[in-house]
Amino acid sequence: MPFSPSVNLQRMAQVSERPAIGPAPAGTIGLGSGDPDFRTPEHVRQAMIDAINSGYSNYPPSGGDPDLIEALAAHMTKRGQISWSPSQVTVTSGGGGALFSSMTAFLNPGDVVLIPEPTFSQYADIARLAGAFPLFIGPGAGWHLDVDAIRAAAHTYRPRMIVLNTPNNPTGILYHREEMEAVAAIAEEYDMLVLSDEAYDHLIYDGFEFVSALDIPQWQDRLLYCNTFSKTWAMTGYRLGWVASPESLVPAIGRISRSTTGGINWPLQRAGFAAVTGSMEPTEIMRREYIERSALVGELLAGLDGISWEVPQAAFYAFIKYDAPIRAKAMAGAMRERGVALRSGTEYGPHGEGYIRIAYATDRESLTQGVLRVREVLGEAVAGTLKID
Repeated sequence: MPFSPSVNLQRMAQVSERPAIGPAPAGTIGLGSGDPDFRTPEHVRQAMIDAINSGYSNYPPSGGDPDLIEALAAHMTKRGQISWSPSQVTVTSGGGGALFSSMTAFLNPGDVVLIPEPTFSQYADIARLAGAFPLFIGPGAGWHLDVDAIRAAAHTYRPRMIVLNTPNNPTGILYHREEMEAVAAIAEEYDMLVLSDEAYDHLIYDGFEFVSALDIPQWQDRLLYCNTFSKTWAMTGYRLGWVASPESLVPAIGRISRSTTGGINWPLQRAGFAAVTGSMEPTEIMRREYIERSALVGELLAGLDGISWEVPQAAFYAFIKYDAPIRAKAMAGAMRERGVALRSGTEYGPHGEGYIRIAYATDRESLTQGVLRVREVLGEAVAGTLKID
């Protein structure tokens, strides 16, 4: 029987939709986009140039460059506790292509998708495009998973899929092994597919343990593991990602990917091969810099009453709560008028109301000036003197 949500659930499902806005005013400092300001590593750029000059100009293999696929399988096997074969890997057009191919391949109209929030807004958008219903699950303490709520929703709605995002965007929180294993048990009990999006898996801060879906053997027969080259190797504009899944699911993912992209640029895939098999020192430099920038954001906002946030454990975001009766969307608009672009918390789910997200994927000088503007606006908001048009 098709799923028929209540009017209230229908309303909540729309909350995370990204608002349409025009060009930013001149002089606006961008703290909204998760687009690293680092250059792609030199050896990766050179590999793409060499591929072009070597004649990689024909149609690429439909599933991806065999060398890249083999390297990705080895990369995941080395990182996790499960052995992966090349036959389980599909190369996609960016992380977005990985998500789109994985979700639309298996969702039908009326299916329910569980989306623990706050989280990346694209999951709900893709679910809607497939005719499925994104059902947001509110967070537990410290932005972790509310396992009891997930189980209750699974029992009530019999969802087709659950989508996890760790390291989390927008909070920078890492899920613990215990909660992920609990979700694995629920997924098995209710026969759900588990999509795990781990775009920031190499940007883990010192002192924190990252547990990947690749470390949870219980759900390997139902896992759609999505990743991207964008953050780890500063390759956002290249649009290169991949999906790892049980071999039985690969044909459906491949059909969607081929139908929507027609194959991934072959020289680009050679760059990806160089990234996966080359030195990780450039990524380590980025990781250390993001840790310093996180501390800088904390210093610049220190002592400001009425704001709080969970200190990030990974990635490059600060998800900031403010104690003022101003909608998050209106707050983001007020920031924009003051010359700083950031994201409304409600882009990441209903529980993002009363929050804003800062991305510190920019240079320190711009970050400093931008956060000082944020501090000024937040100070006025908490004091009750901020004027909202």
